Amino acid sequence: MTQQDETGQGAAMQQPAAPSPYLYGGESVQQAYPAPPQPGKPSYGTPPAHRAGPLQGGSRQQRYGQPGRQGRRDPALAAPWERLIASALDWLIIFVVSVLALWSPLTRVLREFQAITTSHPDANSPAAQAALDSIFRDPSNQHTLLYWFLATFSIALVYYWVQHAAWGATIGKRVLGVQVVQAGDRSSLGVWQAGLRAVAFLAGPAVFLSPLASLIEIAGGLLWVADAGLSLLDPQAQCLHDKLAGTIVIRQRWLARQAREDRSW
Repeated sequence: MTQQDETGQGAAMQQPAAPSPYLYGGESVQQAYPAPPQPGKPSYGTPPAHRAGPLQGGSRQQRYGQPGRQGRRDPALAAPWERLIASALDWLIIFVVSVLALWSPLTRVLREFQAITTSHPDANSPAAQAALDSIFRDPSNQHTLLYWFLATFSIALVYYWVQHAAWGATIGKRVLGVQVVQAGDRSSLGVWQAGLRAVAFLAGPAVFLSPLASLIEIAGGLLWVADAGLSLLDPQAQCLHDKLAGTIVIRQRWLARQAREDRSW
């Protein structure tokens, strides 16, 4: 470096800094020099690269609205076995109520069956089969079984529709600690949404158990299996009736935790 360059740099360093319009009384800011970089530390002026990582406890959207990472199911969603046990408890209640509603005609049909089993120990014998066929051909017995079928699914429709619309959970779901909510924001169901879900849920078993042609019964059975089995494969654990109604089944303790965190925000 020449002597002229060194003289020029020295003069530039000795020049006073220009006054700053942002300081009181037009004070000037002394020229600052960056400190030399330290070993293992980033130099000034170059911020370290941002490393995206999960927030402590995870974000609210991740915990309460999205499936887990790497395809893992959201732990807030009810497990298929929880839904199965809750459904079994609900159907037990519906069955008992429908039997009590038609107790007198059903006990008459039951007594006829008991008489046949008493008089024909071998139920596979031709005489026993003919006697059983006579029971099913009896118009009064056919009407009784038809009324029982209609009563069972009418009770089931009211049972699921009213309880899901009012509380988001049936008796069986409350025992298992799960609840039906909207899939988008996990809010409560509306009346029509609960009704649509109930109709779609009952369509498979109603067609399968109805006294219709065998091919239609098979179609109803396949629909019933597909509806229930989809929850084993779906990331949101939704059945077909859940997808149609836009609902999911969630554990109530996660809803309570979400409510506590919403109050703390």
